Amino acid sequence: MDGRWLGAMPVDTFLNKYFPATEEPLPDLPDNPFENVPSKGSESGRYDPFITAIQEWMPHLQAVNTSTKGDKVNKVNLKTDISIYNRVGGVPPPDRTDFSRMELWMEFKATKDGAAFRDPRIDTEEERLLAIETGSFTPDTDEGKKARGQLAHYAGAQHSQQFRHFSFSVVIQEDHARFLRWDPSATVVTAEFNYRTNPRLMVEFLWRFDHLSPKQRGHDVSIQLANLAPEVDARVREKLGIKNSDIALYQYEVPGMIGMGYAYGPRFPTENRSLVSRCTRSSPVVWIPNEDVLGGTKSCGEPGSHSERNVDEHVGEDEVKKGPWSKERVIYMKDTWRFLSDLADVEVMPEHEIYEILHQHRTPHIPELVIGGDVDGGRTQTQELVDAPWLCVQPRISPYQHYRLVHGIVGRPLFQFDSTKQLVTAVFDALQAHSHAVNYAKLLHRDISVGNIILTDEGKGLLIDWEMAKKMDEHGSRRPDRTGTWQFMSANLLQQPGKFHTVTDDLESFLHVLAWTTIRYVPAIDSYSAGRRGKDLASFDEHDEMEGHCHEGGHLKGLLLAAGKYPSSSFQPRCKTPLFELLQELRKPFKSLYGDPPTDTDRKKVEFPFDQSDWELVVMRAAIDRYEKDMACLQSSTWFVDTIKMALDKQEWPTDDKADRNIRITFPRETPRQEQIRTSHRQRSQAMWRSSKALPSSSKRAASPTPGPSSKRPRGTPAACGTRC
Repeated sequence: MDGRWLGAMPVDTFLNKYFPATEEPLPDLPDNPFENVPSKGSESGRYDPFITAIQEWMPHLQAVNTSTKGDKVNKVNLKTDISIYNRVGGVPPPDRTDFSRMELWMEFKATKDGAAFRDPRIDTEEERLLAIETGSFTPDTDEGKKARGQLAHYAGAQHSQQFRHFSFSVVIQEDHARFLRWDPSATVVTAEFNYRTNPRLMVEFLWRFDHLSPKQRGHDVSIQLANLAPEVDARVREKLGIKNSDIALYQYEVPGMIGMGYAYGPRFPTENRSLVSRCTRSSPVVWIPNEDVLGGTKSCGEPGSHSERNVDEHVGEDEVKKGPWSKERVIYMKDTWRFLSDLADVEVMPEHEIYEILHQHRTPHIPELVIGGDVDGGRTQTQELVDAPWLCVQPRISPYQHYRLVHGIVGRPLFQFDSTKQLVTAVFDALQAHSHAVNYAKLLHRDISVGNIILTDEGKGLLIDWEMAKKMDEHGSRRPDRTGTWQFMSANLLQQPGKFHTVTDDLESFLHVLAWTTIRYVPAIDSYSAGRRGKDLASFDEHDEMEGHCHEGGHLKGLLLAAGKYPSSSFQPRCKTPLFELLQELRKPFKSLYGDPPTDTDRKKVEFPFDQSDWELVVMRAAIDRYEKDMACLQSSTWFVDTIKMALDKQEWPTDDKADRNIRITFPRETPRQEQIRTSHRQRSQAMWRSSKALPSSSKRAASPTPGPSSKRPRGTPAACGTRC
């Protein structure tokens, strides 16, 4: 969240921008509506009196003291001090924190010690620039970071449990309050105000919020609770394997298919812990076409309220009547926030357009049926504030657009392979898709990961998730962050956050996908302990935070590859398989990439014919030839495709060495000595980074990065150093 707290916005400016005036006038305001709220004493003693004071200004909402009853989200129990819920049909609101239902939450702090925000004095432009330079608005104290982290955790939980484009919340410290607005780009924070001496601002906020429509409160209205006929509801649940009748089904609009039908399924599963990200969620759903397309009886019990909306240009009505969308079918839906460039000369294609290019060039091993588009009302707004005169932070914002995409095929994760040969086959298929895209469609994927290779029912591999793909001839930067799947990014990208993403980086990612999946899921001999397995996996997670929001890592990856010890030779599969020998073969070119290259002096020594009895020169010539051959292998996928194909042609592949998802793993704890080494490395890295800031801008631009969640380290581990990608 560093660089993504935009403040301090004047409160009246905030209200006028995000809260339209209500037709129903605000009732007369008492002289001191908060006189019964204690100004001293315990924090918990303020909740109920505050609820009593504000309830008058929320005729459609109900405030509840939820400070003692939490909601478990992503295995963490979270308790907001006050939760505000809708009053629905006389049904009482929950008496506990329920992030799936709350409209607004409030967090109290009894004192200003450890404040999350501090408004600097900015009477002049010079004072504002000084506040930006010192970061005084977001105090760099442990207490301040913890407080901001708590707020971000609550907002992330609310967005993960609801269908939202944005949300609002209130933070109160002593007698002062702030309003916040959250979306996947950043968080807008108002200046603080004293709600006792200036109660109008608090009352105006609550009154206007109470009168907002669901869309104005941030809800994604393209998703509604399903209203299916009982027999259709049962059929959907059967197709999706939903045995629990208490699990609600939702109706999803499919961009590109508006008016043609809807997709039905449960709430998207999510493990997103960060609100500021692409927030990708995906799940199988059931597509059901509408009667006005098929000319028959409605296949569902909903009223078809969107049937008059225009059909998207991507799919014509005749195509729907005759094609694959004319029948009820299970599809795979991806819901995400796609990145938008804020640069006028940079265009970021939505993923379905990338698929169109891939299909035009007959790219194999990708989903055949793909429909996608932007969700109405789902564009972030915080990026519009980066030049606001009140802004006293250095913003680090990426604009996003809510986006939905569906595949006509529902695969299974790569880590559910039935045999190691099937695992290698799937990676081989994905590599062929990648090679074809580079050579013919001129597109580079740039996010090769375990999650982006799926298995079909026939055991083949498909390369999916092309939203980060970039044209091969596009060298301009796009964004201030790199987001990708940390464990599978190349060591060079992790070590050099300003490096431009190349084919070589993607090829290395394929190696990491195969190695990580092997170590994580392939049964090994008994001597390969849970601790050893955890230590080997930890090398993929290695990272070190640097100054300036920058993450760096991959040093151990690079060292192991340079030494020819990747992956660890201590891993021995329980069933004899050519898999490990294949990994050892695939790593060979990277030994030259991460090792010491031949020196100019050595090259000159063997530049001309020499006596073959001079053993030193013979070895030197062989090493140079090996290096040049390896580097040539890394320029395209040809060698990798041939190498894997030769391995798959072998006869000794077992058929019963399937993935084991219950393998016990123990991750190592950092020893004091390791912490000392890591801290020393970080200090050196920070010094190098500070030195690089003094370089001319043209020098830094020569190595502009590209994004690789994002967070599934979750995908989304940032690696930005002020450059743009």
